[in-house]
Amino acid sequence: MPVTYRKVLLFWLPLAFAWLLMTLEGPIIQSVISRKPDSETQLAAFGLVFSLSVLLETPIIMLLATSNALSRDRQSFRLLWRFMLALNLFVSSVALAVAFTPLLDVYFGRLLQVPPHLIEAARPAMRIMALWGAFIGYRRFHQGVIIRFGNTRFVGYGTVVRLIFSAGVAFSLGAVTQVAGAEIGGIALMLAVIAEALYTHFVSRPDVKRLLETSIAAGKRALTYRQALRFHLPLAVTSIVTFLVNPAIERGLASMPDAARSLAAWPVIVSIMLVMRAGGMAYQEVVISLNDSEGNHRILRRFTLRLGFALSLIMLLFSFSPLISLYSGFLLGVPESLRGLVVMGAQAACLLPLLTTLHSYFRALLMLGGNTAAIYQAIVLGFVLTTAIVWGGISAGLHGIFAASLGLTCGQLLELALLALAYRRGKSALRLHWQSAIAPT
Repeated sequence: MPVTYRKVLLFWLPLAFAWLLMTLEGPIIQSVISRKPDSETQLAAFGLVFSLSVLLETPIIMLLATSNALSRDRQSFRLLWRFMLALNLFVSSVALAVAFTPLLDVYFGRLLQVPPHLIEAARPAMRIMALWGAFIGYRRFHQGVIIRFGNTRFVGYGTVVRLIFSAGVAFSLGAVTQVAGAEIGGIALMLAVIAEALYTHFVSRPDVKRLLETSIAAGKRALTYRQALRFHLPLAVTSIVTFLVNPAIERGLASMPDAARSLAAWPVIVSIMLVMRAGGMAYQEVVISLNDSEGNHRILRRFTLRLGFALSLIMLLFSFSPLISLYSGFLLGVPESLRGLVVMGAQAACLLPLLTTLHSYFRALLMLGGNTAAIYQAIVLGFVLTTAIVWGGISAGLHGIFAASLGLTCGQLLELALLALAYRRGKSALRLHWQSAIAPT
């Protein structure tokens, strides 16, 4: 079915809204932690816990893309359902082991060289968050089904539910209890993701029913676990390597003379980056769902460039105006000693929204062409460059925050070049996808 700019915009907006609300969760919780005692330590501890929790859940983050792309009938849905449960069990087992054994000290202490007082502040929150990934996996699997049938508004509504829960819990605990800031963050995130998973379960039931009532189309082969794993594994590796960037940066920041300040400021900078990149992150599912003909491909390509430049312009205006001081000081209540570092990091990262949008576009095209291996190959090389620039820059005398933002930007530029090259080499696979594309029944 031909698409227009209006249709692309209306398809993208609910997904972007969901991503934006999701990225606002961190700043809201940070604003509560900033107003609690020992805010620098608690901000740093919460940032470490959140970073590790996201890293542990990376194998299941791409279940949304896998479910969206491969759930086409009763047989494939049931197979992917069991596949999702197995991944959730694996992720939960690893998270529990890390949270309740000395593995946490090995990771934070020996690998990242985080100061001991920050590890102790992070430990209770990590235990609270141990099952976070399982609920994320369940939710993203069902969101993929919802998006497959075009019901993207429900994804946005689910994120509203999550944000209401996380904000409500954080503000309530911050106002009436003496619970430490990092633990407040862990409780708020855990309860919020449970609420969103329950909401997504109920709203996905009509679409799940449609799949369960759909037999394998004539001429189509049944999906196998091997095919599902072959599709999902490169995406999972992609997520793992992507989120390894943050621990690598934290390792560099931990070596700075002002390690505690840098580790406290970095999560605030990351939250700004996430808010500004949210629209670009949401764009991958748009391209996967709508790029089913050469005409649609041209529309999406032009929309991609306009969206990416617009998002980077917004971050540029925000980072180089008094808005960033108003945001970090008045809204978040970030200690004054950290605000200069926040401004520095955000200003050095203004190209990231554009790069993120372009990444989403090319990753989606490679997924549609079945070349998911090229995605993680590009990310691995981007990760290597990012780490080299961050650690090398710090060794050469650059401030860690500036080196981190610069390294992220350079790594993303290299990754984009490799993704674009892989797409150009495999255009014929995308044309085959257009020829075989059929609307979901």
